[in-house]
Amino acid sequence: MEKREERPELLAPAGSFEGFLGCIAAGADAVYLGGPRFGARAYAQNLTEEEFAEAIRIAHLFGRKLYMTVNILTRQEELEDCVQMVKGLWEKGLDGVIVQDLGVLTRLSKECPGLLLHASTQMSVTSPEGARLLKSRGVSRIVPARELSLPEMKRIKEEGVEIECFIHGAMCYCYSGRCLMSSFLGGRSGNRGRCAGTCRLPYAVLDPEGRQETGKECYPLSMRDMCVLDILPELIDAGIDSFKIEGRMKKPEYAAGTTAIYRKYIDRYLKQKRTGEKAPWKIDPEDRKDLLSLYIRTDLSTGYYHRRNGKELVTMAQPGYAGADEKLLAKIREEYLERRPQAAVTGRAVLISGKPAELTLCAGDATVTAVSKMPVSPAKSRPMTEENIREKLAKTGNSDFVLQDLSVTTDGSAFIPVGALNQLRRDALSLLSEKLSKETMPVHGEPLCLPVRKKKEAPAFSKQHVFLVVSTGEQLAAAKKRAGENTTIILDGPVLEEAEDGMIAQDPSMLLALPQVFRQSDRAWMEEFYKKFTGKCSGFLVRTLGEIEFLDEKGYDGLVMGDSCLYAWNKTAADLLETYTNLEVLPLELSGRELASVYRDRMARKVLPVYGRVPMMVTAGCVKKTAGACSGKEDGTWYLRDRKNAVFPVRTACRHCSNIIYNSVPLSLHGYLTDPAVRLSGSLLLAFTIEDEKTTEEVLSLFLGPAAAGQHSGTADKGAPRDGEFTTGHFRKGAF
Repeated sequence: MEKREERPELLAPAGSFEGFLGCIAAGADAVYLGGPRFGARAYAQNLTEEEFAEAIRIAHLFGRKLYMTVNILTRQEELEDCVQMVKGLWEKGLDGVIVQDLGVLTRLSKECPGLLLHASTQMSVTSPEGARLLKSRGVSRIVPARELSLPEMKRIKEEGVEIECFIHGAMCYCYSGRCLMSSFLGGRSGNRGRCAGTCRLPYAVLDPEGRQETGKECYPLSMRDMCVLDILPELIDAGIDSFKIEGRMKKPEYAAGTTAIYRKYIDRYLKQKRTGEKAPWKIDPEDRKDLLSLYIRTDLSTGYYHRRNGKELVTMAQPGYAGADEKLLAKIREEYLERRPQAAVTGRAVLISGKPAELTLCAGDATVTAVSKMPVSPAKSRPMTEENIREKLAKTGNSDFVLQDLSVTTDGSAFIPVGALNQLRRDALSLLSEKLSKETMPVHGEPLCLPVRKKKEAPAFSKQHVFLVVSTGEQLAAAKKRAGENTTIILDGPVLEEAEDGMIAQDPSMLLALPQVFRQSDRAWMEEFYKKFTGKCSGFLVRTLGEIEFLDEKGYDGLVMGDSCLYAWNKTAADLLETYTNLEVLPLELSGRELASVYRDRMARKVLPVYGRVPMMVTAGCVKKTAGACSGKEDGTWYLRDRKNAVFPVRTACRHCSNIIYNSVPLSLHGYLTDPAVRLSGSLLLAFTIEDEKTTEEVLSLFLGPAAAGQHSGTADKGAPRDGEFTTGHFRKGAF
């Protein structure tokens, strides 16, 4: 077997203590699991803090690592409990933590020096810029968006961070962390670990004219499960640091069985490399069959490593599992789950009459010696034989160790009571366990010297400001009619793609929206876009950490507004974002009461969304391409119709090769304009997507009133949409 530093880490999932033990027995180099709270699999069995502490001890005993998932967005009142929970386990030896929330990341980087901080895939890191920003905040490993290609992952690794990528299991259709579909349709938030799996439901794909393109209802958002055994050598050669198996919600048999198969093939390829063997890469049919019998969907793919999107990545037909082979499950259970993992040790026993007995045990580089409290006596009749001594000392029972080789030295006349011999064994095993645990404990380093940044100044609006996001020429025309000193237009979507220097010069107060996702393929566009419009517009609306870093590295000093997908559910996260942005759009999953409470002292720089279709998914997949109609030339609007006949607009952003799936009805807080959260907000945001000019004008009148242009009336009643034609989202009750 290769030295661990010379091979990629095999990272296995565990949803229970039993699953953890099974992964260790099956050969995982590291295991990730959730504690009792704050993990992105709220419905997994998860571990108590006591079980977690014991798992840390066992993992270190075997020279493995244990990572804790704290990959959800954290409310203000939860933040302290979350940090203290992690801190308590860090003091017991926790190796690393997988984080989504910027506030949690900031606190842990300061309070747990030496704890490995891993940026969850839910942080949607898609560019080297995003990696650089997180590295500067103490992150040592990035779990990039699953949508990235292998070259994109290699480019991020060049930033001096480790890369952890998924190799097996279920996949999301949306960029992780950017999905609000389950939250807004079913009230169960993926950002809180409670995804209801709305992407697994049937939809009809409709073209811009409303014609059904796929012929029948299908499953265009249901991703095939991933299996990379066939391209495993390529991933190893790419230098990826950690191979991650998905599945904390799945049974222990799945975790152990899948881990064992990937352990086999990682080691097989490394052996081939070491020996120079040129044999073609092959997967044993039985192993492939076994994988398909372990709670995995019938349709498989190798993920996005070599393709941007396509029909081949989704199931289309109703997604189903291949089933589970009961004989295989029984075999896995017997081999990995019913036997407690035991570390192999070797030893040497010395029993000489008149001297204390000695037992030396070795495991890896660790060596300990236990000495009996009483000397060995000369035998009166039957001295102990070497075999006799070996048999007694080898009875390690259900301990953490199994004695595989024991040499015995005796003078042929030695005798020691069996009880004393058993105590000698127990003492030696205890010493070995203690030494191994100490040697594999992570080093608690010095506090990180994080860059000190001052908060950016917020614009000084004389009264509540209104930002109008427009996506079409018709919407822009309507917005210009109502624009005044108290309103600012933000160009997004198709109208932004058509924008020219002269058009912006006519209204230099405009903001320009950057893409929903910033990837390597967008870099040339970003550079050209920045050069073309910097100095001609008043600022940019940013959607990703990579875009923030891009502007920061350029030394940009105009207005930067962070969109709602740059999540700040607590003051600590807000503090960090406020060092990069002048204004921040408030998160969409907190209630009005929560927003007013958390941000009361800083609401002047906050922007509250009061109207617009919520972008519920940002995807690399394309419904237009799935329907076989990809032209790749121009943005457009397609639609998805669900089983309840709700129709969801889909913007096909061809320049950036992505889709934005919007809610079937707009968010509208026209009935809450006197609510404290609305009144306290320094600015309001109205976003238009598919509205025509007339509808846009009606919405503007609804929120701005019939008063003079730019004069926000603070009331909305006439022309209000009827019940069922809008949603108030989570404003009344925050996300679950």
